[in-house]
Amino acid sequence: MSRNMMKLALAGCSAMSLLAACSKNEAYQSAPAAEAPMIADAAVSRAAYGGEIMPPAPQPNGDVANAGVMLAYSYSMGVTAPKGAIAPLVAAHERACIEAGTKVCQVMGSSVNSYGEDQVSGYLNLRAEPKWLETFRGGVASDAEKSGGELTSNTVSAEDLTQFIIDNTARLEAKQALRERIKNLLETREGTLNDVLAAERALADVQGEIDSMTASLEAAKARVAMSALSISYSSDPETSVSMWKPLGEAFSAFGRTSMQSLADAVNFIARTWPFFILGLIVLAILRMWWAGRKRKA
Repeated sequence: MSRNMMKLALAGCSAMSLLAACSKNEAYQSAPAAEAPMIADAAVSRAAYGGEIMPPAPQPNGDVANAGVMLAYSYSMGVTAPKGAIAPLVAAHERACIEAGTKVCQVMGSSVNSYGEDQVSGYLNLRAEPKWLETFRGGVASDAEKSGGELTSNTVSAEDLTQFIIDNTARLEAKQALRERIKNLLETREGTLNDVLAAERALADVQGEIDSMTASLEAAKARVAMSALSISYSSDPETSVSMWKPLGEAFSAFGRTSMQSLADAVNFIARTWPFFILGLIVLAILRMWWAGRKRKA
């Protein structure tokens, strides 16, 4: 009797399981359009626990798409001035950027180098807000003229980052949506240990991609928001070299030049004295031969 009851209980459980599975299948197939997110979650659940996780199709953000052309400008300027004005010019321009504040201007690097007594060079690299930079560039040309120099080069280049920013923004939003779906799966779905570990690895991969894309977008937006400027400074040869310098250099090098000439003479003797001895021997032989010939005659 007990064995028959057990068989009946097992049959009942099997029937209930089949009915539940059929009802879930029918609910999934007849889900209305309003329940599309739930169906999408179920699809991601199957992918997370049975295969590759496919992110939703990227859709560009309306605000970014309507932002217009996003250009990253780069400027390059060259200044030639007397050697004594190079260091003050670099210091003045660097100080102007620092006083404007880091939100307006940022100094990326500066240097002043001397080569001998006459050649002085320097450079200044900075990033600044476009409107402030326009005024600053005009001041660089004015400062060069006031110091007795001139602006020798002034170039502008631009890189269009519009498509890069729009595409990566859409991809980032798709990755963020995928991350939320995977989180929901881990919180609401049940599976084996391998399935859970696979979903966690997928979540870590998506988070890494999100961090990388966010950093790239921030860097691109920073290039658009703040333009780059590179200024090179060099001393003017005409104003750096005194007309008395050649004569002064000649007097300062008098002793060394004299010793160098004496050394050259010694080297000449060292190289030629073997040939001189050889010439004397040949001359003595010829003289003896000539004397013997005269005696025979």
